[in-house]
Amino acid sequence: MVAINADQRFRPLATGAASLGLHCLALALLTVLVAPSRLDPPIVRSIAVDLVSSVPEALPPRREREPAPDPLPSTAADPAAISPPPLPHEDQMIHASTFYAAGILADPANTEVRRNFGLLAGSEQLIQLCNMEALEQIRLADTDAAPDAVVGYAFDDLGVDGLTLTANGGAVRVAGQWFRVRYSCVAAADVRGTVAFEYAIGNAIPQDEWEAHNLNGDDEGLDR
Repeated sequence: MVAINADQRFRPLATGAASLGLHCLALALLTVLVAPSRLDPPIVRSIAVDLVSSVPEALPPRREREPAPDPLPSTAADPAAISPPPLPHEDQMIHASTFYAAGILADPANTEVRRNFGLLAGSEQLIQLCNMEALEQIRLADTDAAPDAVVGYAFDDLGVDGLTLTANGGAVRVAGQWFRVRYSCVAAADVRGTVAFEYAIGNAIPQDEWEAHNLNGDDEGLDR
């Protein structure tokens, strides 16, 4: 029988305890080394904002709405409702005492005009004769004016009664601008001259109305 003393019995326990203590110490050191370090919180920059209520604390007293004035009548949307500029009254018409159409037709320089004139129908001869008279009367009445075209039916139909022609809605072109004109003309029996003529010049015709009344700035497509 082998005798074991006390030192021999407790030596393994001491060794085990020392080993366990060393392992715990190593584990603690490892934990300290591996554990992540604590990060400082980020700096927050604050911005001062004044909050303003969308509704004022005290509303101004409500004003009573005044009734809107009646709208003025407008004719811009309806071209048919636009009335042409007024013409001078009948008592402002100029009565001619000298007539020029016969002399124009008899002028040797107008042989071609005279030849073509004879080929026209009776009513067309009256219209062209009175147009000649109208242009010459207007030209001689004002030396600064240079009328070069007249359309007797621009705004209204021509009135023909025998040898008398009435144009209440005509237009005359002076220096490229159209003006309202009215005239009355009485032809001689042979329709080669005039024996009575009167006329009145009206207002300028706006250019945006020319096309609607077959008026041109030049002679292209112009039916006089």
